[in-house]
Amino acid sequence: MKRDITLKKDYNIKLQSGITKHLTPKYIYLPIFTDDEIISNILVKREEKISNHLISPVSGKIVGMKYCLLPNGRVQKCLAILNDYKETMLQRHAIRKKMSKISYEQMLIELKDYHYDDLIAKLQMAKGAKILICNGMEDEPYVANEIFIGKEDTNMVLETLDALKEMMSFEQIKMIIKNNDREGIESYSNFLGTYPNINLQYVPDYYLIAENDFLKDYLQLIEPCLILKPSELRILYHVLKRRRYVTETIFTVSGDAIQNPQIMEAKIGSSVKEVLQQHIHFLTQDTVIYINGLMRGITLETENLIVTPELTSILIMKQDHLQEESCINCGKCYQICPKGCNPRSYLRSNNKEEIKECIDCGLCSYICPSLIDLRKRIKGD
Repeated sequence: MKRDITLKKDYNIKLQSGITKHLTPKYIYLPIFTDDEIISNILVKREEKISNHLISPVSGKIVGMKYCLLPNGRVQKCLAILNDYKETMLQRHAIRKKMSKISYEQMLIELKDYHYDDLIAKLQMAKGAKILICNGMEDEPYVANEIFIGKEDTNMVLETLDALKEMMSFEQIKMIIKNNDREGIESYSNFLGTYPNINLQYVPDYYLIAENDFLKDYLQLIEPCLILKPSELRILYHVLKRRRYVTETIFTVSGDAIQNPQIMEAKIGSSVKEVLQQHIHFLTQDTVIYINGLMRGITLETENLIVTPELTSILIMKQDHLQEESCINCGKCYQICPKGCNPRSYLRSNNKEEIKECIDCGLCSYICPSLIDLRKRIKGD
């Protein structure tokens, strides 16, 4: 695996300090599953379970359905809730003093109540592992969700790591950040004296090093371990300590076509169009909007796009109007691929053996001097 790839970045694109909050949307739109039974025109409270899968992020009234666009590009029928701005909660639990007193089994039960199935699967697979790692890095250019969560809520991240050590009997805890993350280094260093069991480790700013498999390879980890991101620790903290469902999610809005790149915290189900209208100042209307990254994301319009936990970034870039040219057979796409795939050969022969190991990292498109979007063609788009 190649790890020594440093992406070129526009250092004029700088994020505002702090996290901007969008917590009072007019409407909330929640994707409906096939077995969800919904009754319209009823009042709901914040964190109330509406159906088998749906939990309301606000208090208000169910007013109907609407087809919305999800961050993966799929159109989905959604439940529409009109916010009453009262934030009336179904129930309030007292905050736990110590998460470390919770048993492993109880932790899984409480996560199951709020449908955090992916997180449960991670914790179950790591049962018996001796190493816990917090991956506090981002690979995508101009995206900084995990970095900002670590910087803004450092104590929350470290407290949750420390509690997991007791709940799952880990022997080592590593906090991993990139060596050019100055604010992160300062934030974690200021708190680590309170948590002597947690070791801070720096790694180079190479693309894909934040991917778990690449990170384990770089750290030369062979034994089983649990790797969590600050965003996942944030969920654990809210569920186990504050005893509540996380009704907000964090994502980056950035790019060279806006005046004020920033980290946003918005209610799940919010309209992206409303978020941008209220908080973002455009420098031009001639833009391309990338959802979830320049390297691995997709281009979408934001008219009916909604905020979901899967939304990590909205990158608004100036349209460059450059045109693809013919392949010059330079072989750079093959040379840069971390898995040894040959995109050029695949496009000529359509032999999927050439790209069966593809991890959709986008490096082939990034390096191509002819500006061919190889990643898009490999995906069949």
